[in-house]
Amino acid sequence: MLAQIAHESVNPDRVELSLVLKAADPLVYQIGQALKADLEIDGIGRRLYADSLTTALAAHLLLHYSTRKHKLKAYDDGLPKDTLNQAIDYIHAHLGENLSLADMAATLHISQYHFCRLFKQSTGMSPHRYLMQQRLDRAKQLLRLPERTVTTIALDCGFANQSHFAKYFRRHTGVSPTQFRRM
Repeated sequence: MLAQIAHESVNPDRVELSLVLKAADPLVYQIGQALKADLEIDGIGRRLYADSLTTALAAHLLLHYSTRKHKLKAYDDGLPKDTLNQAIDYIHAHLGENLSLADMAATLHISQYHFCRLFKQSTGMSPHRYLMQQRLDRAKQLLRLPERTVTTIALDCGFANQSHFAKYFRRHTGVSPTQFRRM
């Protein structure tokens, strides 16, 4: 991942990381902890989250631990409207699947790094956050259908299982899926 970000963002022939840490880096630690927790959960839909974290870690390492100072390319305009619509359509078409950042970026023929940055500039949220918001919105629609079980809704919306769904749903709505259904 680091080599890919270097190739896409700076001159890869001039990238060398310093292996000596001068002080603890809280961001590296936090990203490491988040990746560890993600691996322990092993839920569907977490692949995009892990991809996003590794992209952020690679960019951070290039900026702060390279033996030479690099400036990552800036992108001010976001994705063109038709490309953004293509990305959003892809997310909606694959909402219940274990999406990866690489798959999304490949459909647009751009790198993961550029996709993350441009998508966030265009929508105001990361691809992972957008995906999870869309899953939550879809789940709310499906919960209004009494013939659907909470378990099938969870799986259809791309959550690992009913427990993962209920935890995420409660965290973001303040109520359980069953309570939401009764409202």
